[in-house]
Amino acid sequence: MSNETKLAENAPTESDEENLGGPEGKRPDRQDDEAPEGASAGGCSNTPHRQLSFNTCIDYLKFRFNHSYESEPSFFENLLKILKVDLTESAQLPGINGYTVKLELGPGLSLWYGGTITHNSFGQATTILELKGEACRDYEERCYFKGETKSEEKGWDAVIRQGWLDLLTEARRLSGVCTRVDLPTDDLSGTITTDLIKAKVQNREYTTKMRRLEVTDETDMNLFNGASESLPGYASVLDSKLRGYSATFGSRDSMQLCIYDKAAERTVRGFVVDVKSWIRFEVRYYHKNAEAEIPFLITALENGTESEHIVGCLATAIEFKEPNNCDQDHRSEAKSWGKWDDFLQGVRKNEPFAHEEPVYAIETNAKWLVKEAAKAIARLSLATNFRPELIAKALCIKGCQRINKTDFQSINRYRRERGKQPIHSVDALVAALFGEEGEASFPKELEGLLKTK
Repeated sequence: MSNETKLAENAPTESDEENLGGPEGKRPDRQDDEAPEGASAGGCSNTPHRQLSFNTCIDYLKFRFNHSYESEPSFFENLLKILKVDLTESAQLPGINGYTVKLELGPGLSLWYGGTITHNSFGQATTILELKGEACRDYEERCYFKGETKSEEKGWDAVIRQGWLDLLTEARRLSGVCTRVDLPTDDLSGTITTDLIKAKVQNREYTTKMRRLEVTDETDMNLFNGASESLPGYASVLDSKLRGYSATFGSRDSMQLCIYDKAAERTVRGFVVDVKSWIRFEVRYYHKNAEAEIPFLITALENGTESEHIVGCLATAIEFKEPNNCDQDHRSEAKSWGKWDDFLQGVRKNEPFAHEEPVYAIETNAKWLVKEAAKAIARLSLATNFRPELIAKALCIKGCQRINKTDFQSINRYRRERGKQPIHSVDALVAALFGEEGEASFPKELEGLLKTK
């Protein structure tokens, strides 16, 4: 999805699935002269481009179909033809996520099917198509080297663009539902470094609609007294030192932005990285947001503007700011960071695809607490010896300080439905719940752990 770059010789690949995890894999050896002059690597998952300050690609794709490959293989016949896979080389492996079979069609490329708990709400059997990072890169190569037309006449970018367009269009024709798509943008210029990003995150010099933030940084490990396992949002000491700093905004319920040192991640896996700097900004769309993104991505591919669209996804996800003294409610008014504007090269936010994380109902809040927060509180209590009720009380006070008008609408709607008086003041609510207790009443170590800017 870029111009005038050349395939790296023997460039290794592997998936970036699950926050930098995934199996190792290598491309088949070939000589440089096998790639036509002016060809690009299409995506940039693990093959950095040499002539652009940043690059973009599709680096993960997952679709769910309301048909079973086990009983209806013909339904998927054209899809597999577009993927240009050889079924005689496939391997049938144990299933995953409730599916009984995982048919591996190539490195990082698979179909999941079988089982009963994987049926949809109408009782229909379903099948999952998954392309991890290396599968995306391999698919691009197959499109070029195994295409029916002479790729040399059309050029690498045009062939790859058509390949993705064919795949996404066919998946939509089959009524497939996209449940995840990853769209990374890479900075290879060295202008933006992880140290700069780390400082921006620590100082809250950014605006984003994503509420959750997780970071990995070895300097944060002293909070946990050398515990072998860290709290949610923090990697182990060894892992963070080797992989470098990373920051992940958002959640798998809707969308994420993961910023990390791709060069460090590759190096720790034993691969040679021949660029001095490689920072990845990876926008990940899940579930409804993933499904909403696909039509926009198809349109961009049709117009030949997929790179601009992907960078627009990044611009939509976050905006870094110049140092400022703005509070949380006015940070959006601060001046945009000059280096960030230079990196985006004038690309603006994508509209109308700029989804905020959903405001959950009270019942959903309760389910989320059980699923996510309960374990975190238990881990924090065990790591620090603070009583769980003390931690929960401190968290609740912190939460009350962040309640806004939208939150009050949800709270009071729930209260009215149950005959309770509405609440209009956070101070009154805190006083009613906790009396005169405030932050000063909590141990300094606990207050330090929960302190936010």
